[in-house]
Amino acid sequence: MFSIDKSFIELANRFNGWGLALYTLIAILFTGLLCTLVGIEREMKGQAAGLRTHVLVGVGSCMLMIISVFGIEACIRYSNLISDGAGFYNIDLDVSRIASGIISGIGFMGAGAIVKNGLSIRGLTTAATLWLVAAIGMACGCGFIIEALIVTVVAMLFLLGLEKVEKLLDKGSPKVSMVVAPNIPILHEIRNQAEKYRLVIKNIITETSKGADGRDQVGITIFFAYQADQATIADFVESFSAYPYVYKIVNHADSKNKKQPNE
Repeated sequence: MFSIDKSFIELANRFNGWGLALYTLIAILFTGLLCTLVGIEREMKGQAAGLRTHVLVGVGSCMLMIISVFGIEACIRYSNLISDGAGFYNIDLDVSRIASGIISGIGFMGAGAIVKNGLSIRGLTTAATLWLVAAIGMACGCGFIIEALIVTVVAMLFLLGLEKVEKLLDKGSPKVSMVVAPNIPILHEIRNQAEKYRLVIKNIITETSKGADGRDQVGITIFFAYQADQATIADFVESFSAYPYVYKIVNHADSKNKKQPNE
């Protein structure tokens, strides 16, 4: 039975001539194409690790796996330094060593993509996609072209489809928005009050803008977990009504506005 994967492996094993070079070209081109699909999705989201980063990570991982699977063996086969002419001796080939090194290296890169801003954490999806394109590149490097294609298609379906699901869930998620004075450690107080009322904060979005009077102000939107009790959220909102630097706070669950008299 014809197998594309096996055909690529057989091509790579033909070291006499350009077999390995042609295999490398095909594997890297496939890797670049598949990683481009993932990179475009991140680029459209405005992430720092965008199209070029994902493609380079995937292509680099692919090349390292080709070296691991075929290159080292070829070097040993044709090297006069470690052969006595009668065969090879004391040579232990373990192709998983470079693979494990790739995963460790991508872990450091993924950690750099994660950014903590106040109580919110961003970049987790980008870190996961970097790990994904590394796996795609490793699969192509080993000759698993079809498997890499399947993983890419499924991952893109989940990336694009689950984003819409998350937006629908966020619409139903309890949220509170407030407008506060700038340069105030309000996030620390929000966390303390949330712990006091045992509320789980899902996400916090902050945005700096100008008020009607020209003063700087910070808009904060707090998303709570879906199971949050509405009465508890109301108590949470009420706890900020006495803060002079909180210009406005809105509980979107009941559209109940709490404004300061001096607003």
